[in-house]
Amino acid sequence: MTILLTKETESMIAEAIHPVSIAEADCMHRIKPVLMFNHMQELAASGIEKYDIRYGWSNLLDKGLAWFLIRYRVEFDSTPRDCSEIKVVTESRGCRRMNAYRDFEVYDNNTGNRILRASSCWFVVDINNKSVVNIQKEFPEFYLYEEREDDLELQKLRPIERVDFEKTFHVRYDDLDINNHVNNTVYITWALEALDADFRKSHDLKSMDIYFKHEITYGEDVVSQVMYDRENNVTEHTIRSASTGEELCLLRAEFV
Repeated sequence: MTILLTKETESMIAEAIHPVSIAEADCMHRIKPVLMFNHMQELAASGIEKYDIRYGWSNLLDKGLAWFLIRYRVEFDSTPRDCSEIKVVTESRGCRRMNAYRDFEVYDNNTGNRILRASSCWFVVDINNKSVVNIQKEFPEFYLYEEREDDLELQKLRPIERVDFEKTFHVRYDDLDINNHVNNTVYITWALEALDADFRKSHDLKSMDIYFKHEITYGEDVVSQVMYDRENNVTEHTIRSASTGEELCLLRAEFV
């Protein structure tokens, strides 16, 4: 999967360059994954407006609708150290019934080496009754998704079978986004924060699969649970509401 700019795809593709500050790298001098995910989401917002302002965040919000990120499949090509600048590229891939698809790539802008590639799935949700909109039916002008041979496959995830470690987090005001929901990248932080520090320091991410299932509100507590498969360098995560036990997010990460 490579995002290629052509005359046919020009309106679907957007890119942006971002500096990487010292605070956005970890103690091993690696870019924090959440930094890249934040910039990917930001570019998705500007990218959909570049394609057609009618589907932009502000215009949808005026209709009581909002984009919700549901799934990610992310594959990491490299783990640059001391990277000072990244380039993020995204391509809107169209819709199929309830689902809209979007691809991403992130590069070390100094070397040109690709850091990751990702596929994602989005819903349009009626924020008043929480129902999912049939994008293809509601917006018939929205172009249709077509598969490509090198597409990343969004994986099905299941709750973990055992809990090797868990950690509780309190939902802070600063965890909320402009929709008054916990930002998706916070769930990723909660999942990775449940891993022990020695493991994080000695392993680099190879892939991530993420399924955002339900939202959580300000002031509540969440439990981040992890199951280790140390033989295969795989961790599986379930994030739950501490009060109800409801599954909020499922995540699987592969490391090297």
